Amino acid sequence: MSIPAMIVFHFDSALELLSDGINHDLFDKEEMEDLLEGCAQQSEYSGHEFMWRSLKRLLRQDTGGNVIGFSPDIRGPDVH
Repeated sequence: MSIPAMIVFHFDSALELLSDGINHDLFDKEEMEDLLEGCAQQSEYSGHEFMWRSLKRLLRQDTGGNVIGFSPDIRGPDVH
């Protein structure tokens, strides 16, 4: 497996696990930030380092917000 393909596979897997953890309150976000930063610092490849830090940034984002920028009157009722 090439390095770019490996990074995509790892990122996809990590993103799915992180999303499940956030949605179901499976971990403390501050502890997860520390863990992800540790993974970034131990990365052999710069792509992996970027991936871990990107996942770390995701922990602080409001996943239910107006990500695309649609006006409130055309957004669905399931979006707060």
